[in-house]
Amino acid sequence: MAVDSPSLENAAARRTISVLNLTGRAKAAVVFCKHVDSFPRSPLNGSVFALALTAAAVLATWILRPYLEPDIFTLFIVAVWLSAWYYGRAGGFTAAAASAVAILYFFLRQDAGLWTMLTRFGAFVVMAALITWVTAAWRESRRLLAATLSSIGDAVVATDREGRVTFLNPVAETLTGWPRKEARGRPASEVLKLVDEKSREPIENPLTRMLRERAVTVQERAALISRNGVETPVEHCASPVRDESADVRGAILVFRDIGMRRQLEEQATHAEKMDAVGRLAGGVAGDFNNVLTVITGYAELLRTEVPASGPLRRFVDEIIFAGERAAALTRHLLAFSRGSKAQPLVLDLGSLAGNMEPMLRRLLGQNIELILLASPGTGLVKADASQMEQAIVNLATNARDAMPEGGKLVIEIAGVDLEDGPGSKNLGLNPGPYVMMAISDTGVGMDAETRSRLFEPFFTTKSPGKGSGLGLATVYGAVKQSDGAVTVYSQPGCGTIFEIYLPRVQEAMAEPARKRSAKGSETILLVDDEEGVRKLVFAVLKSNGYDVLEASNGAMAMAAFEKNAHKIDMVLTDVVMPQMTGFELGGELTGRMPGLKILYMSGYRDNAIGGVGEPPRAFLHKPFTPDVLLTKVREVLDAA
Repeated sequence: MAVDSPSLENAAARRTISVLNLTGRAKAAVVFCKHVDSFPRSPLNGSVFALALTAAAVLATWILRPYLEPDIFTLFIVAVWLSAWYYGRAGGFTAAAASAVAILYFFLRQDAGLWTMLTRFGAFVVMAALITWVTAAWRESRRLLAATLSSIGDAVVATDREGRVTFLNPVAETLTGWPRKEARGRPASEVLKLVDEKSREPIENPLTRMLRERAVTVQERAALISRNGVETPVEHCASPVRDESADVRGAILVFRDIGMRRQLEEQATHAEKMDAVGRLAGGVAGDFNNVLTVITGYAELLRTEVPASGPLRRFVDEIIFAGERAAALTRHLLAFSRGSKAQPLVLDLGSLAGNMEPMLRRLLGQNIELILLASPGTGLVKADASQMEQAIVNLATNARDAMPEGGKLVIEIAGVDLEDGPGSKNLGLNPGPYVMMAISDTGVGMDAETRSRLFEPFFTTKSPGKGSGLGLATVYGAVKQSDGAVTVYSQPGCGTIFEIYLPRVQEAMAEPARKRSAKGSETILLVDDEEGVRKLVFAVLKSNGYDVLEASNGAMAMAAFEKNAHKIDMVLTDVVMPQMTGFELGGELTGRMPGLKILYMSGYRDNAIGGVGEPPRAFLHKPFTPDVLLTKVREVLDAA
């Protein structure tokens, strides 16, 4: 059975019973049942409608009585049926009761016998009741079906066996751009215009194909072109509508907008890809950090021994500068992979950007105008200050390269409140207060393909040797570590806008820590399987007054602890070691000496955090300089 629109049930209301040209005692009877749907469907209106139809039937019967006898109740049956159709059982039974009274009046005026009159009157009552019951039940079932199809979240289009549209639900009306009244009766191929997303070639209408092949079509994807030209990616499935005898009476197509789902799938795929590459990058960076610790550490020690005016001082400075650049590269890798342990502090992005303004102007050059729309007090966030500074520098560098002929770079920082809705869901953020930093330029812009790969590691549009491809990946990792989100808006020739959203916090900014003396006289057990790192740390600590015991693995450290436990004040251990990790070693030692102070160090990802339920661990990130090492050691020793 083909599915009709709910309004088709009321089609009779838009029909006009034409004039009956009759001869004899009645000339014509005209009954208009037009625009009945415009009346509210309430019980009172149903009763009024039923009584009005009955009155019209009485008038018509009075006029047409010579032509209707002996079937004088024919017009009353019509009144009962129409009342039941439009207003259900209540309207039908009201019309039946009123009609029974009118018919009884007409029968009493006739000369028929009592038995004949009662028989005919009883027959009318039974017929009116059956018509009311059946019509109301049919009406309710059709309305329930129509309401169900109109309420589901997917688009539904139904056709008859010739492929003409008989029904569209509201979702289908929105996606196709065709109102139900205009679409009804048109070929399905005219209402549903589908094209292949890749080839852009029109594809056969799935309803037409289903009616030809008489088989359910599997879920397929295509682009739907609406009446006003809007393109929507859809997933559709067509199936035949069969009656009780399994004959095909029409077809039904169910389709849905998959634009949002596709966007989420692409985001998930992108996140998985970045995580996989990030794990690789984090491992490489960890090994590289051990090497850098040795290079930069000895270079710093050598610098203190070489006079500033000496001929070798500039070579030492170059070694240190190269080490800093290499350390920055590993920070990029770890920030992208989210493997570097951030050191979040409560900070004011407006103040941070303001302090960077002189440096940014030197970075951009004379032909690019910098406009800073940020002021202290916009809102506080909890993030790693160095990571946020690096993110701003990276975005400003990209903007400079996108404006070779000059232009404008605008940095705007403002407080925003994300409400629960599509805006926050698309960003992947919870509703609430945020600080938004927008960095926009007037450069060449980007196309869709470039935007889709923008945060991939090692992806760059710059010429070989001019870009590492880690700048935006670093931005992405730093923002994610701060529980934020980053979006990009760009079109070729229209510039680019990056927006960074970070949660706004109510905590107060921390006071700067007082500088402590880095020297000491305590005994430290040093454990590291990397000989170069171990020798460097030994030399730095020894030259600053500390007594140092060395061990290259966990077993040797346990043996040294057994002999010298009474005088060991702190353990400085690497995390990643063969046979026994630094965390396992720390657990064994604190089990034997509760309260023992332990400082962990590592260049690998995910080593800076404790387990579930464990207190935070004292941690030193590689690579580090001698000054950083001494400061951290002193901090742990002086802690309560």
